[in-house]
Amino acid sequence: MAILFVLVFCAAFVVFYTRNNRSKAAPEPVNFGSSLPSAELVDESNQPLADSQLKNGKVILVFITADCDACMKESEFLKGLVGKRADVRFYGVISFGNVENLREAKGKFPFEVFYDRRFLLAGQLGIKKVPIKVFVDNGIIKKSWGGATVDEKAKAEFIRWLAEV
Repeated sequence: MAILFVLVFCAAFVVFYTRNNRSKAAPEPVNFGSSLPSAELVDESNQPLADSQLKNGKVILVFITADCDACMKESEFLKGLVGKRADVRFYGVISFGNVENLREAKGKFPFEVFYDRRFLLAGQLGIKKVPIKVFVDNGIIKKSWGGATVDEKAKAEFIRWLAEV
């Protein structure tokens, strides 16, 4: 009887653990194939980034915060990739915090960083954690990646994808 109890407990633990870890895996914050919603992204001077900058051409939005270790790891990974493709623009988006967090982010990321005023863009996309990368092609959301790109396989896959996009 004790063995049966242990087996049931172990099976329940495995089911709970794998289910819980799946929810922590790369989130699917966006509806692929849908249009990027309107945004209010502003720079340190409170100047808005035009929607046309987000919706024309190939854009990768990197949702980050300045005090996030995973965001710093993502920054290190992306440092060598930003600018490799002239037709792909990278923009950092700080949705959590306030416009003052842009000053903290200055120089930490290899791309321009903007504040997501009123949490508008992240809220519409359902983004609740950072870092997350979202690829937008001519205003249509095509792909996203959750978490920092740290393992070699994920790095190679992203590099390959960027070369082919």
